Amino acid sequence: MSRKLRMIGMGCAVALLSAGGVVAQDAWEEWDADGDGIGVDEWNEGFGERGVFDDWDADRDGLLSEDEFNEGVFDSYDQNDNETIEESELGDVGDDMGDGGFWDV
Repeated sequence: MSRKLRMIGMGCAVALLSAGGVVAQDAWEEWDADGDGIGVDEWNEGFGERGVFDDWDADRDGLLSEDEFNEGVFDSYDQNDNETIEESELGDVGDDMGDGGFWDV
């Protein structure tokens, strides 16, 4: 699947997340306080220690680039790794937006 279609899927996921009060882009801008990427301390400030930082830091530089952050969000919902967030996976997005969900910070 093309990168463009993957980004469209990511945009849909972000749009769904925005309904829950936390927009991924807003989180990015708020947490990246020094503008060099989200570091572990900035991540922990935003999410607490959720255990996914190391999984999302693909280049292992100790910072999440905006691409790593966006891919991490997308991949966390694309459970079958087909580069598409399907209807059955959208339920997980809704669950994560609710109280006690992943995006309930």
